[in-house]
Amino acid sequence: MRKLTFTLALILSALRMTGSESLEGFLYGQQTAPDGKEWQDPTRLSLNKEQPRSYTFSFSSVEEAKKVLPEGSTYYQSLDGTWKFHWVSNPEERPTDFFLPTYDVSAWDDIQVPGCWNVQGLQKDGTMKWGVPIYVNQPVIFYHEVKVDDWKEGVMREPKDHRFTTYKYRNEVGSYRRTFTVPKEWKGRHIYLHFDGVDSFFYLWINGQYVGFSKNSRNTASFDITSFLKKGENTLAVEVYRNSDGSFLEAQDMFRLPGIIRSTYLTAMPELQIQELAVRTLRFNTNEATVKADVKVRSLGKKTPAYTINHEVYPVKLYSDETEPIGGNVFCRHGERHCPRWYHRYPEPTPVECRGAMEVYHGDHAEGQEGPSAGLHQHLLWHTYGGDTRHKGRGG
Repeated sequence: MRKLTFTLALILSALRMTGSESLEGFLYGQQTAPDGKEWQDPTRLSLNKEQPRSYTFSFSSVEEAKKVLPEGSTYYQSLDGTWKFHWVSNPEERPTDFFLPTYDVSAWDDIQVPGCWNVQGLQKDGTMKWGVPIYVNQPVIFYHEVKVDDWKEGVMREPKDHRFTTYKYRNEVGSYRRTFTVPKEWKGRHIYLHFDGVDSFFYLWINGQYVGFSKNSRNTASFDITSFLKKGENTLAVEVYRNSDGSFLEAQDMFRLPGIIRSTYLTAMPELQIQELAVRTLRFNTNEATVKADVKVRSLGKKTPAYTINHEVYPVKLYSDETEPIGGNVFCRHGERHCPRWYHRYPEPTPVECRGAMEVYHGDHAEGQEGPSAGLHQHLLWHTYGGDTRHKGRGG
């Protein structure tokens, strides 16, 4: 195979985020309990949920980051597996104080997370233990009328035709419980709880304290739960509603299957964080590519310390974790909006895959090294195939 000289140009820019950046409908504040109207109020999209961001994870070292998957990170803990579960056909029948750690759930059923409770409730004899899997094309599954502002009537209307599935199963609610312990090594970091998909609405409690709620069943919902945690075992409670006002926007040709439908996990982050990471290929041909990495950094401390972003690029054998540094870094320091370009030429047959390890640190030490200052390693990955370039982010 003929060897080609491939030139990679990396452009790095950094922007500091302010605490005032918030989307409409994302609410914040301390509340002792929900008012029960959140799941039918389109003006309230969430409470205490993190702003949407790129799908990234934090690692303790470059070596961890180069392995791509979050399971390889010291600062990742999966909560997938067996949870305790209770199901009812309508909200009035749900256990209202199940979130209290003193509430005994030992007699509850077990359920696997992630998963849909309708499907897991199907019995060998054909009976349905936890509600009915419903398939429809475009319409919502609850009673509605095709008219302007129909959504204002809500999702709990009684169907005129008693054969409607939702006549009996008006709005199923699943109550989930489990416990977890935070690793001692995470002390001093911010702990986040992530739900990659919950259909269609849920309330969240930690150790009996109300944290918040979320709609939007197909995007990650993340919560900073640091202030709700205690040493040792913590109690996690989630109350999931099958239908909400968000269901009007999520009606499409599919089975409507409720539950915690995607992975749930914990991550640990320092106060100085890479909040947004976007990697774009600006130019590509057979022998040359220009890639731009845009980074947004935020600090959860009272002041933003001086920081440096260091980005290294690694060629990697396709479909493997075998990497070696190309040699040379791109640095971007606190206050710099645009940083110098960096070029490197190396012999490589196409297609080419590159991985980049990014770290943010302040003081004299980066995370993964000895010293009192905390930093952050991140990873991003992009592929170049002929004239087609794809990328995805992994980091924290």
